[in-house]
Amino acid sequence: MVVSGKQYEISSLTNDKVKLINSLYHRKYRRNLNLFVAEGVRICKEALENNWEIKYLLFNKENKDNLAISDLVYDSTSSGGDTIAVSSQILSKLSHKDNPQNVLGVFVQKWHHLPITTDNKCFVALENVRDPGNLGAILRTMDGMGASECVLLNECTDPFSYESVRASMGAIFNINIIASNLEEFLKWKSDKNISLIGTSLKKASNYTKANWKAPFVLAMGNEKNGLSDELINNCDQLIKIPMLGKSDSLNLAVSTGIILYESIRKNPN
Repeated sequence: MVVSGKQYEISSLTNDKVKLINSLYHRKYRRNLNLFVAEGVRICKEALENNWEIKYLLFNKENKDNLAISDLVYDSTSSGGDTIAVSSQILSKLSHKDNPQNVLGVFVQKWHHLPITTDNKCFVALENVRDPGNLGAILRTMDGMGASECVLLNECTDPFSYESVRASMGAIFNINIIASNLEEFLKWKSDKNISLIGTSLKKASNYTKANWKAPFVLAMGNEKNGLSDELINNCDQLIKIPMLGKSDSLNLAVSTGIILYESIRKNPN
């Protein structure tokens, strides 16, 4: 049984709750507290609809009569989260952006394990991806094409950072985020007999020639170094996107989107 959350107002920038939420801008505090911030009515609503646990919902007290905000306040309280009326000044401090939203939610992080079954047709594995904006955009693309499992290998950026959550446009609430090391991941891939398709510039075929028979994992590396040699050596297929101009590579999120939608084109069902 869910206990209803409390409703109250905070007016001081030095309030302990404000300090706690502001600390979530830093990865070490997100990790220690297992919390993260999402901004905006639509994104917070999507989180609640997907049963993510909410701790606090902060909203601009000047907009308390807005129907969308009042509905969100009700849903958050009913889900056990505290709803806190604050000034636009406090929201601006916590937002870390020039045009802050009127709503800010603090949610409990969700981490998943490598799945026991492979009912999902498509998985995405990201190795040592550093840019949170790229990660968030990839999650958004995955959600758009129906992939629901994202494996973060080795030292990836934090998917629950402000930048990643914002770039995902709420898609993070529809994706299972999995943290794994390479050894564990490769054993899982072998045990489940899943095709591993990696991107590389060496000994790689045009991505349109790949065999996208499901289930498969698309492995993408960071923009500077690509995939590690160990991961490349364990791939069943290596693919590349041909570059016709003078640039030698595409943005990681763009590349991932092109390849994922090619897999749909080859396997529309």
